[in-house]
Amino acid sequence: MAGLATACGGQAEVPLQVVGLFSSDRVIAAGRPQRVPFGLVADSSLELADDVPLQVTIRFGEETVERLGVVGRVVSHDHDPGVGEEPHEHANLLRYYALRTTFPEAGIYDLEIEVEGRTASLPVQAFDPSEISLPLTGEPFPVLATPTLDDAMGVDPVCTLFDGPCPYHTRSAADVLANGEPMALLVATPAFCQTSYCGPVLTTLIEAATDFDSIVMVHVEPWANPTEGSGLSDPGLRTAPTIDALALTFEPALFLVDRNGIIVERIDNVFDASELRAALATIS
Repeated sequence: MAGLATACGGQAEVPLQVVGLFSSDRVIAAGRPQRVPFGLVADSSLELADDVPLQVTIRFGEETVERLGVVGRVVSHDHDPGVGEEPHEHANLLRYYALRTTFPEAGIYDLEIEVEGRTASLPVQAFDPSEISLPLTGEPFPVLATPTLDDAMGVDPVCTLFDGPCPYHTRSAADVLANGEPMALLVATPAFCQTSYCGPVLTTLIEAATDFDSIVMVHVEPWANPTEGSGLSDPGLRTAPTIDALALTFEPALFLVDRNGIIVERIDNVFDASELRAALATIS
């Protein structure tokens, strides 16, 4: 699935770079509050404090749209034993920044990030909501069935969590919506880690869920046959029906849906425990 293409592994020293941690395939909507995550990659001479915000200037052509501070968050990155590489960390690649803003109109914006006298830029394209296929915040979540242990809908295995399955495959999303319950639906594949930002998002959700009993957690695998063939590069790998129905071209993605079935938040690609808990609190 789309996302940051940097593979896990050693990193050479590089100048300051800003990396977009979101799919570029029409996911950012103009005129609506947006979460735009980005990563900062720098050489070893740069030391960033977690509690010191970066200054970000959002420009649209020559116009300054907004200037704000964004605090860094750190993602845990130990792989499950027996899956992928041995447990390891990328100290200079684990910090991400979740910028929240509203792009007033469709077009290409520039995020100018300033840190310790250095500046780097990241272009971001906002689309008219009518041009975006996947569900957006403020819209009803589609009423659709999701694979469960009783009805896997052709997905095998229904969960790739190491030593799984996880506990979030007992109810279909359609059932949760019909009952008017708040729902956190996570699309993620624990078996694969494509990037140094992937993080154990399902494990993070499991750990946080104990404090949010009123929310029904639903996990959906993006692949119908993840254990067949040679992995992500295998041409026989098929997307799961739920993913096609949501028009998702990336993962992970977390949808926070309130009791009225409205998407309150969509968190793409990366989140830490504190950001997750704050998001869950909005629908509990």
